[in-house]
Amino acid sequence: MQRWIAVVLVAVVVVPAVVLAQGQPGQRGERLFVYLVESDIPLGDETPHVPGAMWALGEQALVIFVPRDTGRGFILFTNETVDIPAYDRKYFLLALPAGAKPARVKGNATLRTPDGEFPVVFRRPDGGLIEIVARNIDEALERLRELGFQPEFRGRARLERGGGPKPREVSIVAATPAPNPGSSLYVYGGLYFRPVRVSSSYTEYVVPVHGESGASACANVPNAAYIGYDAVSLSLGVLIRGGSVSGVLIADVYRINADGSCTLIQSSSYTLADRSRVWVSGVNLDNSRNYQLAVRLRVYINTYSGAPAVGINGTVQYLRYYYGGQRNYTLAEMLYATATDYYGQPSGYSVYNYVDRILIGPYAAFDGLVEGAFTGGVVLQLTTDAVGGACPGLRWELWLNGMWYVAGSTAYGRYNSGTNGCFYEINTGTYSLSANPYSFAKSFGGGLSWLVKIKFDNGATPYVRAIFVRTAEVFRAWRWVEQWKDFPDAMDMIWINPYMASVVEVYGAPSDPQAGPYVYHGLALLRVNDVGDTYQRIMLQVAGRSVSGSYVDYIKGFEVYIRLSVPTKTSSSSVSLYKANYIKGTSIADITKPWLIDLAQRIHDAINFILIFVPSKVASLLAFLAGQALQSATGSYGLDIIDNNNIRVWWSAPWTGSESDSLLFAIALPMAGSDPYNKMAIEARITKVCLDQFCVSPDQGLRGYIQPSDSLLYTYYLRHRGVKTWMFRGLTRATAKYILT
Repeated sequence: MQRWIAVVLVAVVVVPAVVLAQGQPGQRGERLFVYLVESDIPLGDETPHVPGAMWALGEQALVIFVPRDTGRGFILFTNETVDIPAYDRKYFLLALPAGAKPARVKGNATLRTPDGEFPVVFRRPDGGLIEIVARNIDEALERLRELGFQPEFRGRARLERGGGPKPREVSIVAATPAPNPGSSLYVYGGLYFRPVRVSSSYTEYVVPVHGESGASACANVPNAAYIGYDAVSLSLGVLIRGGSVSGVLIADVYRINADGSCTLIQSSSYTLADRSRVWVSGVNLDNSRNYQLAVRLRVYINTYSGAPAVGINGTVQYLRYYYGGQRNYTLAEMLYATATDYYGQPSGYSVYNYVDRILIGPYAAFDGLVEGAFTGGVVLQLTTDAVGGACPGLRWELWLNGMWYVAGSTAYGRYNSGTNGCFYEINTGTYSLSANPYSFAKSFGGGLSWLVKIKFDNGATPYVRAIFVRTAEVFRAWRWVEQWKDFPDAMDMIWINPYMASVVEVYGAPSDPQAGPYVYHGLALLRVNDVGDTYQRIMLQVAGRSVSGSYVDYIKGFEVYIRLSVPTKTSSSSVSLYKANYIKGTSIADITKPWLIDLAQRIHDAINFILIFVPSKVASLLAFLAGQALQSATGSYGLDIIDNNNIRVWWSAPWTGSESDSLLFAIALPMAGSDPYNKMAIEARITKVCLDQFCVSPDQGLRGYIQPSDSLLYTYYLRHRGVKTWMFRGLTRATAKYILT
């Protein structure tokens, strides 16, 4: 099958690893030779290095991606037809210092250029700028000039992989594999910071962390974000909106001492560049194996134009050991789905346009994804105009986040003479996915999406009438539920504080495409409260809204079915609904208290990432409400005990309608001290979710776990600082409980 070509720019950039905040990196005016490269392997989480080419980045190269093509596309969940650029990890421009000489060493790849052959080695970045995303080649070259270089295009080249390890092949799987007890896991989480509004030149700004004002992982360093133990790496993504800046980003890495104070380990500086990703070398296993780490970010602005806002987010890769058994609570599942309605009818989307690509997403990239336990795929049905009274083969390709190729094949249509149309079904299957796209997205605070490319086998663009989507698990993964490390000799006391377990995210639409355009977006999350609070052990958080243009309608009702591994009734009590509350507010920026919803801002993060590639109305779809008050929910609601292990939690809005798009329900699981179940992790398996009319029944249920309630089961040690960075949206106090009044 013919593959389409993308263009990516890779540049070797000279940037000092450590400079003063007032310094401006880069050797000004250095000439670069630029080559258009076609690679036989996609770039993964290992970056290209040129042996012997020593500069401030070591031997590391910088990657600048530009669209390989742009086509008319349909954004499924906003019913928009727009131009959608696409990227590829196998095609790029490569820039080397002018006059660089090939080293006489053997690499695991060879760069063949008009100016000679260069050995290339793929490994973890030495440090500094990793890659940049640009809108086109001209912008990429201009970005190099802004960094102080003089790029000169030298022609085409080819990067060929020789011996040595290759990126793993994408494989089709039957189910998402669960991590095995006793295994070491690579886990990905996020660091979140508030944007810096630039208003003066030659000024240093400290980048504020998300969360409570003044909260910090370091008693003596304001605005230090908590990283924790056993951090393998940290990459930061930079987005600059509303103007341009010339300056540097400084990352100060600290070791957290026993008394809560912090000691500086390393201070690294990087050139500020829009849509760039940098590698912070001070965050590594050697530094974090026996000490907790924190990071503070600063930006020094030399000059600026417009009214720029500098936004920075981070991805941390952790190494975690999974004990299993009584400690199952360290893992849970997350699911991203498309949904049918109550009657099993598919969601329908009206297109009636020539399109050669379909965007499905974005879904929120919740923290904690486990490498090797991430799967996904797509099931679509399309109706198109026939071509000459026949249905040509429809070639399709599946791309994760519009940049990572996963699979491709041909679908064959069924002709309808009455409508002179064709019906196609694209069932990609389910694939085991690398965590690299997830990590890339998290660096920009972003989300997950699929880009499905379609062409008739004669190369023509189809005229798509409508798209139909049935219930499907678009993405599924296991996640480490917090950044906290587990210890072999004790249960860390930090685990008794609230954290998020399993999560389901759903999109749906009317079964009749002509009934729209509107789309439904909803979520159901299980959260776990204090191990000693038997009256609020499970917090069920539900959000949902229908969006049609500027019109937004809040959730009108839901049903969530949960199977518990403990009896729903004991001799003295039973599972019950303790409290039901709306989550109220007017702005997603109002997230300041740890016991409130973190969902809205986390979802909103996906907007910035997706807008790198797609100018669309996703913001109106993704911006769930959050606020500073909980209010008792009105309407009808309850908890039904179905049998010895299954419960149903439900709510229906009053006739006046819902007062919020988000609700929080507290479920009591009273356990007596002598109960035989208090010494085991309780499994709470979501078996079915219906948000308004859209229903999803996860295959084999969606698993989350609650710590044993017996406080004497483990020796407790408080080994962490009392801060959180993942589940409550940035840095907040970990000691807070859910308080429903």
